[in-house]
Amino acid sequence: MRLFFIVGALVSRHLAGASTEITDPEKFVNDVYKQYVAAQQSHKTYQAPEDIYTPRLAALFEKDRRLSKGEVGCIEIDFWVNGQDWKLSKVNVTSQSVSGHADQKIVVAAFDNLRTPMELHFHFVQQKGKWLLDDVDSVKGDKWTLSKLLDCHH
Repeated sequence: MRLFFIVGALVSRHLAGASTEITDPEKFVNDVYKQYVAAQQSHKTYQAPEDIYTPRLAALFEKDRRLSKGEVGCIEIDFWVNGQDWKLSKVNVTSQSVSGHADQKIVVAAFDNLRTPMELHFHFVQQKGKWLLDDVDSVKGDKWTLSKLLDCHH
């Protein structure tokens, strides 16, 4: 009986910490924005999954966390909404393949945040059969590339 309890606890801990599986990058990004909109309507906060990055991008986030020592790091915004606060409207998510690269996809999120038009390009790559986020470009409003923002400690 005790062994069953221990195994059950380990299985539930594993399930609770299950990683985010992205089978369709466009659907995933669309679902993230639906969560942001639902959170703003219920006056709650929302944080997008953080287990979706390529090893390269994950290492940049980790380096920023380590070097900022609990203070605000290189990024002072929530990159998903291109700001510290959000009131999203007119959200439209589309995707495009990268010519000659079946393992890459760009998801374009166009939206207004606090009535300011934004457009973000999410660069997904398929590694070991999983879609992972490798970078983000803001191409409207404040222009930036996520990996370059994260590299402020160099």
